Amino acid sequence: MTTDPARRRRRPRAMGAVAAVALVGALVVAGCSSDPPDPVQQRKDRVQARLEDSFSQAQATCIMKVLKPETIAALDRTTTLPKGDDLDVYSAAVVACVGGG
Repeated sequence: MTTDPARRRRRPRAMGAVAAVALVGALVVAGCSSDPPDPVQQRKDRVQARLEDSFSQAQATCIMKVLKPETIAALDRTTTLPKGDDLDVYSAAVVACVGGG
């Protein structure tokens, strides 16, 4: 049984194409099945990034550990905290983590 040389050359290409399609299909399915982003974590990430604009990463991480979820939510909504509990908590966190008191 002899096979056509041109046919033998096409077979590896065809198998490679099938493998590529299977890989793309697997990636699409994996991408579609991932969990939706957690809004609480997204809020923390945004506030952490804003803090890192003014403080070192270590200082920002320290501040985030001290802040209450309500204060993090308030910081995510505005660039200035009104006088009150959220501002007091934030100020205490900055003094504890950065110093200057």
